[in-house]
Amino acid sequence: MDDKNGIVADFQAITGIDNAGEALMHLSNFNWDLLAAVQHVTPQHTQHLPSEGHSTQLSAPTVMIADDFSGMTASTSNETRRLITIEIEQHGHIIATLKVNDGSTIDDLKTLVYAESNIPCCLQNFNGWPNNQLPSNKDTLSKLNLPDRFKLNLIRGDEDLNQELNGRANLRTFTLNITMEATTSSEYQVYKLSFSSNQTVAQVKEAVANLTKLPISNQQWLGWPHFVTPATTLEESHINYPVHDFKLKPSNSILKHTRRRYNTRLNQSVVDMETSDSPMPSSSTSSSSTSSSSSEEDPFEDAAESLSGIDDDDVDTMFMDTEAPTRIRPLIAEDTEDELAGCIQFIDEFQNRYGDMRPQFFLGTLDQAIKIACFKPAKDKRLLAVYLHHDRSVLSNVFCTQLLCFESVVQYLNTNFLVWGWDMTHPSNRNRILQSASLSLGTMAEITLRAIDINRLPALVLFTRNRSNTEILSVINGDCNISELLSSLINAQEMFAIQQQVEIKEEGERNMREMIKVEQDEAYQQSLAIDRAKEETKRVQEMEEKAIRTQIESQERQVAAEKEAIRQRIVASLPAEPEPGDQVAKIRFRLPLGKFLERRFLASDNLQVLFDYLYISGFSQEEFKVISSWPRRDLTTLGVTQTMKELNLYPQETLTLEER
Repeated sequence: MDDKNGIVADFQAITGIDNAGEALMHLSNFNWDLLAAVQHVTPQHTQHLPSEGHSTQLSAPTVMIADDFSGMTASTSNETRRLITIEIEQHGHIIATLKVNDGSTIDDLKTLVYAESNIPCCLQNFNGWPNNQLPSNKDTLSKLNLPDRFKLNLIRGDEDLNQELNGRANLRTFTLNITMEATTSSEYQVYKLSFSSNQTVAQVKEAVANLTKLPISNQQWLGWPHFVTPATTLEESHINYPVHDFKLKPSNSILKHTRRRYNTRLNQSVVDMETSDSPMPSSSTSSSSTSSSSSEEDPFEDAAESLSGIDDDDVDTMFMDTEAPTRIRPLIAEDTEDELAGCIQFIDEFQNRYGDMRPQFFLGTLDQAIKIACFKPAKDKRLLAVYLHHDRSVLSNVFCTQLLCFESVVQYLNTNFLVWGWDMTHPSNRNRILQSASLSLGTMAEITLRAIDINRLPALVLFTRNRSNTEILSVINGDCNISELLSSLINAQEMFAIQQQVEIKEEGERNMREMIKVEQDEAYQQSLAIDRAKEETKRVQEMEEKAIRTQIESQERQVAAEKEAIRQRIVASLPAEPEPGDQVAKIRFRLPLGKFLERRFLASDNLQVLFDYLYISGFSQEEFKVISSWPRRDLTTLGVTQTMKELNLYPQETLTLEER
């Protein structure tokens, strides 16, 4: 545990990345290999992404990053950061000892604790801050004037709530940090308000209305869980304790109409609030605010709420229509009959959940999507982006609402990609898509999709067809920010465009060759009579050449048979290799390809015995020279009756074989 904290601290010190969550992500991607992670991250600090506003010329549309996401990019700083050691205690036991720099935020600290304890960030409550401070999630440690080492007590939010419900009568106090956009400028103003746990959502909004002079009907909130009603108390809302962050934005116009849509397939009433001109921070044209949580069992997935422009009477009526919170419908039901039916349901439910500002998903099976995107003439090919969703991943809601449905991302995907979506929440649906990928793309694609960790879903998997192979170009996991997502999509499209131009050129050349071939075939038909005579002549010539080749092959076989007979005779007459001892010469032969042969000979053996050994080893005197090293001489030019001892090959020598 200490080793990992030290690695995180070293990584932040080297790269200058203050965001501990981002540092943790990079190190996890490289299996905690510090050098590999640093080498991966460092070049990026000297590059400018298209979304950062630099003057990079691209053929793709200009991408603008919303202010809400400007804080999601990696932060770098040249200033020296102080390392702080924090011991995390739970139920009287130290569960983690963290070393973080004072540029990290409380959110970063919670991310590191999540990596050590698997307790979701939204359920982490810390007690024991020095000087009785109650920092917000966005506060940096440097603002708190903390000592170099201290201890925090970790209390799970659900445990704390259970204690309250089991008999603790004292009310808790929630601190709400409300960031409100000013009505006359683009600047933001932060209100830090305290409310008791028994106060309702309606009372909070009324207090904010009295403070800001912004009517409840014109308040647009981001940060309430999807199931809250005006009568829900703060204790019942499951927001973070003791501090929770909200965003408040005045709507640009009053709601023109309220539309209720009833879904009869599940016999449940679903209220769909649609505003005509009240953009959410996550998407400039989002028309509805719906929950992204896959079930009430995922309390850490915070959904956006948009109540702007709705009269108080309409709000009360809306909440009266649903007496109890309805579970969010899955994007694809578990009992879906086939892949096509699942795709139809996915598109319908995705739009109901996240609104009209979304990618235009392809209506068809994965195999059909591959054929439409990849099996086209080169100029008509497109990249295939397969979106894999999982409702039990903590990243799903944020990725869909703030990244995938972000206007610039939607426009870029619809312009340059064919997008196909699937929900892997249910095991049966996961197995169906893995089987389909195996049949359409091959085993490697199935292995790649199967290896994606649920905690890194959702994911965009980019496919392309290179020559005759359909392959995975890139996998974009859900733990990225808007800048990284757009950069990955743009880089993939640029790589595809380069490949596409090559294929267009090759296809043009191939078509030209086909055209020339057709013209040649026509000319061939016109001169068929002449060609027949030529073919007959050619056939006679081939027969003659075949007869010559047959004769040559017969002669070669005869020569080979004679050589084999000689070899067998030599093998029969070659003396056996003597055992090591006196009067025994050890000869090593260096062959042309760098290999070696080694054999022992009697010192009284003549040179012919050595040549016979080389002959049966495949190295005849006619094809190879046998060179001694000192003095250098060609033994094949000497008399074969001389002994090893007379030729100074005793007691050992290395001879080199050279081709003639």
